Amino acid sequence: MNNYTYKIRYASESLSLLNIVSHEAPFISNFMNTNAAKYGINPGPYEAELVEELSSIENDARAEFAEDMDLIRSYFFGKDDYIRSYANILLVNDGFSSAFDESDTISVKEYQTKLKDISDDRYNKYFYQMVKSFGSHTSEIDDDKDITPSDIFDAIYETDISDSDKLKLQHFYIHKNEHFEKLFPLLTRAAKVIKRHEKKLEEFGKNAIAYTKKVVGDKDFIRFFMSMLSSDNAEVSFSEDCNIYISYMICSNISFGLKGDAVENAIPKALVGAIYNDNLSFDSIINNKKTLNKDKALAILKLLSDKSKLEILELTKNEAYYGAQLAEKLNLTTATISHHTSSLFDQNLLNIEKVDSKIFFKQNKEAIESLVRYLESTLLY
Repeated sequence: MNNYTYKIRYASESLSLLNIVSHEAPFISNFMNTNAAKYGINPGPYEAELVEELSSIENDARAEFAEDMDLIRSYFFGKDDYIRSYANILLVNDGFSSAFDESDTISVKEYQTKLKDISDDRYNKYFYQMVKSFGSHTSEIDDDKDITPSDIFDAIYETDISDSDKLKLQHFYIHKNEHFEKLFPLLTRAAKVIKRHEKKLEEFGKNAIAYTKKVVGDKDFIRFFMSMLSSDNAEVSFSEDCNIYISYMICSNISFGLKGDAVENAIPKALVGAIYNDNLSFDSIINNKKTLNKDKALAILKLLSDKSKLEILELTKNEAYYGAQLAEKLNLTTATISHHTSSLFDQNLLNIEKVDSKIFFKQNKEAIESLVRYLESTLLY
């Protein structure tokens, strides 16, 4: 059963707002205009109204934090199009999911309490996972493995960031409690900015839920989206509950998270952007995700330059495997496999199927064939 809520998740949305503020102004309008051009969308009055409301929140936040920008930029990227940052890793919350099963309206104060009470072992596990698969939303956590500081330092070392940023991230981890004391007051103030716009935002959220219910109908949410992403013959099996939340500050988001192998009773979580409606449909985004252009082809080829990712696609060509099986065959940890499968799934190169408590991966042949045809037409004919 699909469980919908339009209530604002203040801890995650406040993190997103601080990430936005770290960029040059105006971020939201520029970001949405870029997305519209990317997906070939002509925004209507409804979409423009939401972007205007979010831009007002951005402006309020910039005024609120005018004297704190150096501190904010020390924790947030403030470059390119990132809306997640080192602060997300430190707080084990990527704006989508966190180390905790969030209630509908988890406050910043509640989140701070939960983070304070979490065990060191559990924090290390989620911090490590955030480093390994940061920016992705398919997560497997090997509950049988204790993550040591040495594991975390190794994971940081392997990330594709500068040496100075690696040292910064290590410092954040070692002195996390000191940094919590700086970050949570910022989050509290960001939440107050969002709170002033709560009524208008939640009206957009209610509309997005009404649209989603109409389109998805009685189908399981994840099965619905996987069937849109996959080829007609792909096996997509999800029959359990799904908690569906509205994404406000990143209003064009559509994503869902899955915890595999060891997490038997986890309920899948999904985010739907507040901007979606009859005019801006899911179809326009999904169809673009399945269509190759030069940037997408380059992103995929970069992924396939990694030996392990290429081997995963080769192994899953004719048979589906779950994370622990892939880890055994490739002699890698399940956390590393999760990092690779997340990246491949995000580029639509893997299909997934859930059987009991396990997430199985299988190569998306349609996507591979599309890449081959694109390369042939671009480079040969």
